[in-house]
Amino acid sequence: MRLGLRRGESLLDSAQAEGTVRALTATWLCALALTRAASTCAANPGTFGSADTQYANYAFASEIGSGVYEISGSVITVYTFEPGYTLRRAEPNGGRPGIRLIFPFTVGFFNFDTKDLIHLELPHSIGALSFEPGVELDYWMNDAWDLYPYVKAGGTAASSSQVNAIIWGAGIRSDYRFDALEGAGLWRSQFNYAGAHYHGEFPDQSFTRLRNGAELRRSLNLTWHSRALQLAPYGIVDVYFTAPSGPDSGIAPRTLQFELGLMLGFSPQWQLFGVSLPRLGIGYRDAGVLSGWRLVLGDPF
Repeated sequence: MRLGLRRGESLLDSAQAEGTVRALTATWLCALALTRAASTCAANPGTFGSADTQYANYAFASEIGSGVYEISGSVITVYTFEPGYTLRRAEPNGGRPGIRLIFPFTVGFFNFDTKDLIHLELPHSIGALSFEPGVELDYWMNDAWDLYPYVKAGGTAASSSQVNAIIWGAGIRSDYRFDALEGAGLWRSQFNYAGAHYHGEFPDQSFTRLRNGAELRRSLNLTWHSRALQLAPYGIVDVYFTAPSGPDSGIAPRTLQFELGLMLGFSPQWQLFGVSLPRLGIGYRDAGVLSGWRLVLGDPF
């Protein structure tokens, strides 16, 4: 998860134990409400739950984005974590780049009903798991702009062995931070290539994508435990120069795709055992046969 904050800005304050528990409960209750709304919309024709959509695997889950999707009547929850270790910090004004080892891994739960959280019931099994370590450079162009070229490679395992795959990717990301309308904005551009070589009968797949996304975070005059409620509308435009031939990969083959949505969080964000609790949001993606609602977990892009 990445935040569109100025360099040197404090990310989070330490959370008190009681407040953390309450925040966790409130967060998941919001997730439940949004999931019900998203599932209702997904049941309509033309959404992720449409009957003609065949969904074989989640090899590209880390590229699609964290969230809750309903596909062919199945609810799939995907969350991507990206821990890392900084070997060298970037020097300012385009100087020597920083070097960071990245260890992104993605967890997918299939047919997991979020209402089970009310009864403290957690998933009994993992439907898909991927791990794709790599190296990322950080070119600190100025206080508002950073460039991040990267390469990564790893593997993914699913509940069905025929869709286990070796996965890899390379690209460059540009993060530009700005102030507008009394809020903090982030404009992210990313050009990337990703591929998957399956162990089973599925043919190899790959795609090349140019993504432009922007969000504007604005804190409201509503506070709880010294934390301000924060809203962030966002938008994403994806251009696929090459894409898998069908929806089996979870990526629509249509060249131009859009997503609009709204994120909800707090400033500073709550923590649990030193880990930031994810922001929540809901958005709608216009992507041909895979158009539909998405419950966003963490960051929208």
